[in-house]
Amino acid sequence: TTPIYDEWVRNNYELQVWQAYLKMGNENRHWAKEVVQRTKRRDDLINSRFVQKKINYLTTVIAQANATVTDLQIQLGTYWTLTVAQSTAQTNAQTTAELTTQLMLDRMGQTTAQTTDQTVQNPNLTTATNRDRLEKSILRYIQHCTQHVKRIAENRIQLAKAQMEEFKALEDFQQIASPLQWNIHSMLKPKMKLWLTKSKNLQIATKRVEYDLPPKFIGNTQLAFKIDESIISQEEAQNLYDQMRQVTKDYRLCAMTLYVQTCTREYELLT
Repeated sequence: TTPIYDEWVRNNYELQVWQAYLKMGNENRHWAKEVVQRTKRRDDLINSRFVQKKINYLTTVIAQANATVTDLQIQLGTYWTLTVAQSTAQTNAQTTAELTTQLMLDRMGQTTAQTTDQTVQNPNLTTATNRDRLEKSILRYIQHCTQHVKRIAENRIQLAKAQMEEFKALEDFQQIASPLQWNIHSMLKPKMKLWLTKSKNLQIATKRVEYDLPPKFIGNTQLAFKIDESIISQEEAQNLYDQMRQVTKDYRLCAMTLYVQTCTREYELLT
């Protein structure tokens, strides 16, 4: 059930995002940039239908996951009930045999120092407790492993709200700005967009160096060619292979260093 719970949690976070988008569009007459990029329009009716369709899809998927989990819970409960019942029957049979043997020994005048205590538990109660405990453990595990999904969903909602405030501020500025001010705005807009792009590129390049994840145009370059080991000894061939890997490693290091320097320089020139 773990993959089903994982999908259920992720879809619930996604559902919260789209519900926030719908609320924002209906109450504030502003649609998130993510919605506009999907529909290519700012029409209220089109965007509302698109978001509602997305919400309906996620709701259906979540309901299906709930039904699957419920069915698996019933199957697990049935299995545990049968297992506990069989275990209880075996324990009762063993206890009955021991009591019968002890009674026969007592009648024959023999004594025993051993006593048997039996505590009979309700199989249904034990099954429900174990099932609930297992379900809570799985949910805690999934929630711990999907914390980044929760943060991403929250950031998407916060970003949409910030974009709404920015868009409304732009509309207010457009109403009160003089022609000269609007021309300055039109001139600075592409430069600001370029600056944001270069800033993002620099951050990504820095993180790639930090986590040793070079981009494809660097990571896909690898020095490797076949050596005829029927002529060259195995030890010498291994030495050559090690040199190939070292050349590839040195190339990636130099290439990433130059790549980060270029991104940094582009960012500095626009700052």
